Amino acid sequence: MKKTTKFLVSTLCIAAIGASISVFGGCNADTQELVITGSTSVEPLMKKLAAAYEEKHGNIEINIGLGGSSVGVSDAKSGKSDFGMASRELKTDEAADGMVSLKIADDGLAMIVNKSCAVDNVTKDEVKALYESGTAIQEAIRGALSREDGSGTRDAFEEIIGIESLYKGTGFEDGLSATGTVIASIQGNTEGNQMGYISLGSLNDEVKALKYNGVAATVANVVNKTYTLARPFNIVYKKDGLSELAQGFVDFILSAEGQAIVTANHYIAVA
Repeated sequence: MKKTTKFLVSTLCIAAIGASISVFGGCNADTQELVITGSTSVEPLMKKLAAAYEEKHGNIEINIGLGGSSVGVSDAKSGKSDFGMASRELKTDEAADGMVSLKIADDGLAMIVNKSCAVDNVTKDEVKALYESGTAIQEAIRGALSREDGSGTRDAFEEIIGIESLYKGTGFEDGLSATGTVIASIQGNTEGNQMGYISLGSLNDEVKALKYNGVAATVANVVNKTYTLARPFNIVYKKDGLSELAQGFVDFILSAEGQAIVTANHYIAVA
C-alpha cells in the first residue's frame, strides 16, 4: 500500500510540474516584443515610459538600445527596430528617404562645469568662440567636451550656438559617446576648466549648470522660452506607419498618463 501511494504522489507531482511548464511556456509564447534604439538623451525617459507600459501590459516586453540619434533613424529605416529615438529633427536626406518624426517631449540643453568652476553665466558668443577657436571663457574655462558625430544632442547644440567646426587642442575632447560619459568627465575635471553639454533632464547635483545669456537652465525657463537652448525628443519611423503593437505604446506615451511621466522626470510635456 505504501509503494502504491508513493507512486501515485510521484505521478501527480510529475503531472503538476508538466502543467506548470506548459503554463509558463504558453506565457513566453504569447510575449510580444518591441525594439527601440537611438538617442542616449531620450533613453532615460523612454525607459521610464516603457516600465510603466510593461506594468500595464504583462505580455509586452520593450527592449531599448542606444547608439545615438542617427542610429535610431537608420535602425527604424532598416527594420532593425520598431521605431527610433532622436533628440533632434530629421535631416533633409532622412525625410527624403521616407522617414517621419513625432515629438513626444521637449528638453533643454544644459551646459555644465565642475562645481569648483567660478564661472556662473556664459553668452552665446563666448561658447561659440570656445568651441570654434579655443578662446577661454572668462579666463577660467579653457577646454570643452563634445558628443560623438551622429549625436542628436551635438547636432542641436551646434545648430543653436552656430558652431561650424570644432577646435582641436589640449583640453578639447570630441566623440564622447553618451550623456553619462560627459557628466562623469566633468565630475572628474576638478580644476573646473572644462565645460560640456547634456540633456537638461539628466542634470544632477554632481555638476553645475551654467546660466545662458543670464537665464538659468530650468524646465520653467524652457517652457516660458527665456532659456533658448532647447530641442525636441522625437520618435522616428517609416512613413508607411507603425505596427499595431508600436502604435499602442506611442498612444500611451502621448496620453495624459504618459505625459505625466514626462513631466515627473523633468522634461516638458507636449500633449
